[in-house]
Amino acid sequence: MSQRRLPVYLLLDCSESMIGESIQAVEKGVESLLSQLRADPHALETAYVSIITFHRTAQQVVPLTEVSAVRPPRLAVRPGTSLGAALTTLRDCIQREVRRTTPDMKGDYRPIVFLLTDGQPTDGSGIVREAITWLTTPKIANLYAIGCGEDVDYETLRRVADVVFRLDEVGPETLRKLFIWLTASVQQASRGVAEGEPRDGIDLTKKPPEVALYKEGTTASLEQPRQVFLKARCSRLRRSYLMRFRLHDEHPVYVPVRSHELESGFEEGGGYESSSINSSQLAGCPPCPYCENPGAAVCECGTLMCTPAESPVDVLCPGCLVKNTFSGGGEGFAIEQSPG
Repeated sequence: MSQRRLPVYLLLDCSESMIGESIQAVEKGVESLLSQLRADPHALETAYVSIITFHRTAQQVVPLTEVSAVRPPRLAVRPGTSLGAALTTLRDCIQREVRRTTPDMKGDYRPIVFLLTDGQPTDGSGIVREAITWLTTPKIANLYAIGCGEDVDYETLRRVADVVFRLDEVGPETLRKLFIWLTASVQQASRGVAEGEPRDGIDLTKKPPEVALYKEGTTASLEQPRQVFLKARCSRLRRSYLMRFRLHDEHPVYVPVRSHELESGFEEGGGYESSSINSSQLAGCPPCPYCENPGAAVCECGTLMCTPAESPVDVLCPGCLVKNTFSGGGEGFAIEQSPG
């Protein structure tokens, strides 16, 4: 007779808003979770882990595997937050991998799912609604959603998750504490399964104080995005980088936060509608992470590039290789946004 398994699915948001310390902390958290579970005899006996990542698309990067054999994947940041695709992928994986009860054999225990996201879905409300219906009618998993920061569509998470949590302060230490608690929750569930006393759900009393329960109607409307992301290129090295801006607390402008280097495999692809923002809505820009040029301008070809402080200045476009002359002042201009 086959051993009844405890399936654990991790749905990890790898959108570009997670770039930098956040995605690094999630990687370390996953590594720690797997390491601790491998050291736990009950988890070794019962826990099977799968990892699904999502950005402009969703993919199962680790199929449902006994915890002793799981190797933590490298998490690559890409544009987009395709929550609908992530939930659809989760449903397909559960239907394919989780053993069902038959007249001759008891199936696996109901899967535990941890969904971690810091943004708003970019694959359309209709797609997300359909995915939620497929996943919850009937309910096929115990799903816990953790929203990171102020830019999360918590009401959508509430429709799919048994419980929704929120992390108002998102940093390496907070994420470390979160994964310690998630690890302990899986260990506790594994212990109950191994000892013949399974419980439906996780112990909410042991969550760290940084992790708050989300209550309906406690977050502000997200009619205006709180962050803006612009993909640019260094005019000296021709390498890509991402500029991050945050909505000012009191004024309708976006203030620069910082720039992040982008790896060569970063591609935008499709799956969402692009939008633009006028430069007049930006209160400056963060410096280029490669050459520290403090300014930015757009070539006629549409390439956003870094520029030196002096004005006027001649800059060779890193996209079309045409020389541009830029001077300060003038009217605002449209810049294509990246979806975040």
